[in-house]
Amino acid sequence: MLENSYFQNALANFTHEVASGGAIRHLTDLGYTAKQISEQLDFPTPFWRIQKEMWEHLVNTEIILLEEPGGGKRKKVSYVREYDEFGKASFRRVVESEAAEVPILWRELCHNEKNMPLSVLLQERVAINGEAGSYVSCDLGLLLHSEPEHYRQLLQKLDEAQREYVEGLPWKNRRVYHRLDARMIKILRCLFEEKEYRGICYFLKTGEKLELK
Repeated sequence: MLENSYFQNALANFTHEVASGGAIRHLTDLGYTAKQISEQLDFPTPFWRIQKEMWEHLVNTEIILLEEPGGGKRKKVSYVREYDEFGKASFRRVVESEAAEVPILWRELCHNEKNMPLSVLLQERVAINGEAGSYVSCDLGLLLHSEPEHYRQLLQKLDEAQREYVEGLPWKNRRVYHRLDARMIKILRCLFEEKEYRGICYFLKTGEKLELK
């Protein structure tokens, strides 16, 4: 019975990978939300699987970090296309561990809106550090699991596109760190202006840890 269950799960995972996995990752890279991806797929795929694949890809590509930026061992993940004897393609996930990073000795700062508006500061810091070197702490998962009503109210502060992105991710009950790409900068600015954000921005190249409150 257990062996049959294992086989069924393996078959389901293989079918998902061949039919939808690569497409979900590609569309995620293009900036599609989970809802938009579900509308693009040719093969019927449960929404929860789209969310799971999307989340794992964002973690694997370090758009989302599960540990605080600037320290520890990083992993590089790639997907290798392979063909069986009948020419059918499939993808194999390959994880390559990289050398441990040298921990950053952070310069801790506190943002003062009177001295410089957050929008100007973020634009300046991301220009210097690059998106890949700029992150913001994100407690949406903690809020979702501990205060679901507050979480729903917070979503109403966002515009439709921002709300669709946030709602489409299966947030875990923990703090994570999201790369400060163009979309996340807009979300952060909106929540900060609505006094709905307290957290920290990390800028790896300049070694700055900026507290927002």
